[in-house]
Amino acid sequence: METENQFIQCLVIHKPEEGYRLSHHIHQACLEAKTMEVLPSWEEAMQYLKAGNKVDLIMGSYELTDLHPFVFEKMDKSIPVIFTSTKPFVTEKAFALNCMDFLNDNPSDERLSKSFEKFKLLYRHKVVQSKPSAPSENSESQKQKSRFLVKSGEQLFQKTQEDVAFFLADQGQTYLVEAETGHQYLINNKLMDLEDQLDPKQFFRINRSMIMNVKSIGAIKKYINNRLKITPRITFNEEIIVSREKVSKFKKWVNQ
Repeated sequence: METENQFIQCLVIHKPEEGYRLSHHIHQACLEAKTMEVLPSWEEAMQYLKAGNKVDLIMGSYELTDLHPFVFEKMDKSIPVIFTSTKPFVTEKAFALNCMDFLNDNPSDERLSKSFEKFKLLYRHKVVQSKPSAPSENSESQKQKSRFLVKSGEQLFQKTQEDVAFFLADQGQTYLVEAETGHQYLINNKLMDLEDQLDPKQFFRINRSMIMNVKSIGAIKKYINNRLKITPRITFNEEIIVSREKVSKFKKWVNQ
């Protein structure tokens, strides 16, 4: 299925901290997925939809349904739902709301990925229709960030794009890895948002958990399963692998 310039609009319903963490994992599990909003209750979700906002998929906490037991009578039954729960199980209420899947409250990226594959199989037409509006001529330059506010311990620092070796997503957090020192700073941005805010000639998302600066690339070697392995110019103890579906675009990006 062609997914370029298409995305799955998701609405997340969860307690805020867990909701933003789940939103982060959603995009790691499915690159086409985009969280439109994280809401703390099903009642607010109903108001969000009633206001005319369109979503393709709802991912929400099953436990929060007890706070608004009658809200489902008013919600659009055509929108598929993936419930998360501390104790996943199927109920009559779930099927009444077009339940597509049940997940543990803290699902792995692999399990989330399977849910989105199921969504794309069952609701392929929604993915095709969910295209972002055409950008204006100056939208790219308007989006790009030149500075980043980062955190290390209790201190805040300012970094520029030139300071960045790569951005790294790990366990629900995003880090800016400094080019000069290899130090990792906590940053309050998601990779999916950073992709739109960085210079595309200088930065490329090589896999679900990393956006890399071309200037930080050392050696590039062939790796198993038609992937590529990068040796960065800084000391980094983990393997940096270009995912198989990114290899072709990565080569073109490096060679421009």
